[in-house]
Amino acid sequence: MERSVHIDKKKRITLAAICVALAAVCIFAFPSPRKAYADTPVAGTINDGPVRVRNAPVNGEQVGLLYPGTVVTVTGQETGSDGYVWYQITAPYNGTTISGYTRSDYVTLQDAGPSAPADPSAQGVPGVVANTELGVYVRSGAGTSYSALTKVYKGQPVTVLGQTTGGGLNWYQVTLSVGGTSYQGYMCADYVTVEGTVPGNGSGGAVTTVPDEEYMAALRAAGFPESYCNSLLALHQKYPNWQFVPVQTGLDWNTVIANESVTGRNLVQASSNDARKSTDPASYNWEANTWYGFDGPGWVGASSAYIAYCMDPRNFLNEDYIFQFETLEYASYQTADGVRNILSNTFMSGSYTDTDGAVRGYADTFAEIGAGLGVSPYHLAARCKQEQGVNGTSPLISGTYAGYEGFYNYFNVRAYTTSTASAAENGLAYAKQQGWNSIYRAIAGGSSVVADNYVKKGQNTIYFEKFNVVYTNSLYSHQYMTNVQAAMGEGSSMGKAHLDKNQAFVFRIPVYTNMPESPVTFADTGNPNNWLSSLTVDGYGLTPGFSGTGTTYSVVVPENVGTINVAATAVAGTSKITGTGNYSLNYGNNTINVTCISQSGASKTYTITAARQQPQTSGNVMYGDINGDGKISNVDLVLMQKHILGIETQTGAGLAALDINRDGKISNVDLVLLQKHILGIEQISQ
Repeated sequence: MERSVHIDKKKRITLAAICVALAAVCIFAFPSPRKAYADTPVAGTINDGPVRVRNAPVNGEQVGLLYPGTVVTVTGQETGSDGYVWYQITAPYNGTTISGYTRSDYVTLQDAGPSAPADPSAQGVPGVVANTELGVYVRSGAGTSYSALTKVYKGQPVTVLGQTTGGGLNWYQVTLSVGGTSYQGYMCADYVTVEGTVPGNGSGGAVTTVPDEEYMAALRAAGFPESYCNSLLALHQKYPNWQFVPVQTGLDWNTVIANESVTGRNLVQASSNDARKSTDPASYNWEANTWYGFDGPGWVGASSAYIAYCMDPRNFLNEDYIFQFETLEYASYQTADGVRNILSNTFMSGSYTDTDGAVRGYADTFAEIGAGLGVSPYHLAARCKQEQGVNGTSPLISGTYAGYEGFYNYFNVRAYTTSTASAAENGLAYAKQQGWNSIYRAIAGGSSVVADNYVKKGQNTIYFEKFNVVYTNSLYSHQYMTNVQAAMGEGSSMGKAHLDKNQAFVFRIPVYTNMPESPVTFADTGNPNNWLSSLTVDGYGLTPGFSGTGTTYSVVVPENVGTINVAATAVAGTSKITGTGNYSLNYGNNTINVTCISQSGASKTYTITAARQQPQTSGNVMYGDINGDGKISNVDLVLMQKHILGIETQTGAGLAALDINRDGKISNVDLVLLQKHILGIEQISQ
């Protein structure tokens, strides 16, 4: 039986975490339910809902919808990729019988036996509800077959009077107050953290002190890589009630980054530091130093290096950004006051007058809708703030856009630019189709999209909504937003909403295979462009003609030219150029290197081979060696072509070397002989 415990602030760990570690199970947050079956099926009852029945755990296709009170038969169980135990069940449905899977916390099993007596007069011990985001029932007796008195959520204080057993589970007898009403009943001990020795619990007690070394060992055993552990230990020491769940994605790190780097999948603002922007040819024009816009000109492709930084969970294991990993199911600690804290200093900080004339508070709206959907209102408010910004000037929420007056889209659902319509038109067309003709309906409708399409598909953290590495039906593509910084930004907003950070938050943190040994680093180094837009030699043309993609060129000058001037310009104004200016030339080949250095420090070198012709007389002419460098090459072939075409005329020894067949004239016959020599077909006789 796993049970969370409170311990010394300096050296604490939940007993549940140790049990998990020893069992080599990769989850801290969710206690294992009583085994649902042995050799024979076990009867149970749906206790909440309506509940979906799927043909496979987590993301399987829906095969039915069962309502509270439906009797089911549990025939097996599996642990899903979401960390929950899923029961395999059969149940009556629409005049037939269906088989499938549903989460175990929605099924109350038949008790295995009677409850043992508890001592209601025992001295009280303070405790708190923990280990559940979905709530837990207070029952009239120690067993799941007893009636529910009320349902409470994580963070609810209780007083524990004693402990007993029932139906194979441990139960605490508790008193508590909910909404001004006092209750006395029984709660499964797995969901209660106590701060002292429970009456009737013998010498077991409930306070455990564990050294930091053992906590680190528990993290490792649970599945966290070593590079995660120091940061998690530091958070645990400050917030001992926090629980960390490693989500083993099973995905290769490099494969993930390659897929998330597909053009247009992750974007940054065009005003961002250039180092954060992609230089893939589909995203960037090197010759013009311009980025192509996606979803409007204000957003451009993100660089793979920056994507890797934003995706590495180890960069965000601190109290400022860890809330991007907080589970997004609704919990009782998520209040309207917390929502107001998220929305403070924005256009949603107060109230709005809706189309029906009603005056409603934005914070109250999110709190009400979130509770109804079973999704964190903090998440919904932070998402809306991310989409609409501080001032809320988008035409999607003005209610006055021509042709769509009175319609709103607060979550920018389907608001993307196409060849036939703007983002505003597409988003408002969808809002009109959905009937979002009031602010409240737009917020409720957009929240439902977030809940149904993401949170309830296993993408139940901000991180997983941004980077889909868990919903295997649509890996990498089923992602709510393209802004690569969205998870860290919304996570920061979520963290600020929690005025009391000492609550038992659950954080679901992804782990990948073949990750770098240490967290990915990133620096805003500036523009990466190291291309030249021009490279020239005064008075002479380069061979081949200049192109930004080419780096090797040649030029031939007469024997009487002792110096040349080399000039160059860079594509990007932030780049620096070295190697230009005047050069003295020796006879023969001279190598000149011109280097363009980008703002980020990347360099690209362009090489010019400047051939100065040797002084020659008719008596020592090497036929075919037109530039006089002592060898016959393609450079000589180019010079002959230029001479024949009248582009560049040879004189002196160079002219004599052109007449390979010694007929007193320069023609294509000489050109063919030169080509044959270079190709090794027929050597020129000297």
